[in-house]
Amino acid sequence: MDPLEILALNLIVILAAGFVSGAICRYLHVSTIVGYLIAGAIIGNGALQILHTENHDLKHLAEMGALFLLFSIGTEVSWEEMRHVGPWILVAGFVQMCAVAVPVSFLFILLGLPWQGASLLGASVALSSTVLVFRALHELNVASSPAGVRSVGILLFQDMAIVPLMLAVPLIAATENYSPLEFVRLGIVTILFLTTIPVLAFVTHRFALPLFSLLRSRELLLLFALALLGSGCFVAHILGLPAAFGAFGAGLILGGNRFTQQVDALTLPFRESFAAVFFISLGALLDIEALLHDPLLVLIGFPLVVLVKTLGAGLAIRASGMSWRVALWMGLGVSQVGEMSFLLLSEGLTRNLVQESHYNQMLVLAIGTMILTPGFIRWGIRKLGNDPSLHTSKEEKAIEARETIREAVIIGVGPVARQVASRIEISGAEVRFIDLNSVNTYPLIQAGFRAVTGDATKRKTLEEAEIAHANLVLVAVPDDEASVQIVKSIRAMNRRCTILARCRYQRNRERLHLVGADYVTDEESQTALMLIGMIEKLSESDAF
Repeated sequence: MDPLEILALNLIVILAAGFVSGAICRYLHVSTIVGYLIAGAIIGNGALQILHTENHDLKHLAEMGALFLLFSIGTEVSWEEMRHVGPWILVAGFVQMCAVAVPVSFLFILLGLPWQGASLLGASVALSSTVLVFRALHELNVASSPAGVRSVGILLFQDMAIVPLMLAVPLIAATENYSPLEFVRLGIVTILFLTTIPVLAFVTHRFALPLFSLLRSRELLLLFALALLGSGCFVAHILGLPAAFGAFGAGLILGGNRFTQQVDALTLPFRESFAAVFFISLGALLDIEALLHDPLLVLIGFPLVVLVKTLGAGLAIRASGMSWRVALWMGLGVSQVGEMSFLLLSEGLTRNLVQESHYNQMLVLAIGTMILTPGFIRWGIRKLGNDPSLHTSKEEKAIEARETIREAVIIGVGPVARQVASRIEISGAEVRFIDLNSVNTYPLIQAGFRAVTGDATKRKTLEEAEIAHANLVLVAVPDDEASVQIVKSIRAMNRRCTILARCRYQRNRERLHLVGADYVTDEESQTALMLIGMIEKLSESDAF
């Protein structure tokens, strides 16, 4: 057959297998990633032999799936959350990686593998499945609890660690061919590449994203995101760095702004389609016949991996402040070999650091441990029972009186803010206003109020409104991104005041809490409650 026909046939088979396996996994409440790997094993060389895995074009498409995964991870990194939980995430994540990778690498060296391949396999075993664990914790309503946040934090550290690990693979593979000057060159290039990311992120947020707000075109935003992803991968490749480095960097550039969720939604079809190609192609490399000739892998490998990873994660969670009981039971949920491990293994297989037999064994361990993960997590949560570490830490705290309202500042003059200001004024407090539009502030000035016209995201505007003297601040601007910046600035200038904030989208509540808001309400939740109340009244009505 013509190579193009082989590629088209492979894609048809993969997409069909992905659809069938995905539907079955949804019905059985199993991770679709596990379904993709199993589907690939069934249609691959080890079973039905439907796929032509030697087709290099298919390999390139599979690699694109990995790049989209890394791009999405980059967009989901929240620098605000990292600043608040960063120190213990770095400590706990580093402890977990070392506690698993070091003994596993040493074990592979004892089995006769060279240190390059052993270290790569050890690092691969240390990585877990962020998607699988987070989804299971979220379903059990413990993802936002202290113990759940620590587990997710370790996984976030692993997701970020995959980039330097991918960067290290070509260096390990070419230790004999690279001169010291080449290592220095790669180090300098890497540092320069990293320093350009925050610069490009600032330029994008300052100039490009306002343009998309003006144009209101989803198509242009999608094209911009794909162009940025492709440019990042190409530049990284030209500089001698892994393309994964550029994909992650492109995600960081587009992350942390009001368009992040929209970019994620627009690229979702591409990411899911290429992810199916990636994982099914990986599963197609599984050699079932070789597995039957090596049953010790199942008898010894499974319990050994689960034990080492549980102890490693338990040690990391204990280092973050949890008790040993909580640490070990939550560590059990991070005991699987994750999907990101195959990014390392695929790179190692390409550079002859990992043999196909080792890859096959790791694939078996990954599929087995990922299938067991949801059960492990449910078991651990059940054993912990009503432990305080499982109580959500992101619930809205109860309203409590701190002190009498003396000076209040209202930011954003709208119907809601006017009603709140009227209520505050009745109590005898001094009320000041800030708004970007002079049309809104002029009537207030005429009525005798002190009102400042200006951008509240600017420190000078807040100083003019004497924000440092206020003991109550209401942030009621219509832009969630602006609200985050305003609350952050207020908290830096006034540590003692109570900050109330309003946002449009429920997903931004936690961001406002993280930057310093005491109480937050969102329009989505309030609208949903009102509609539910209307529906309940209609259902009680005889006329409905």
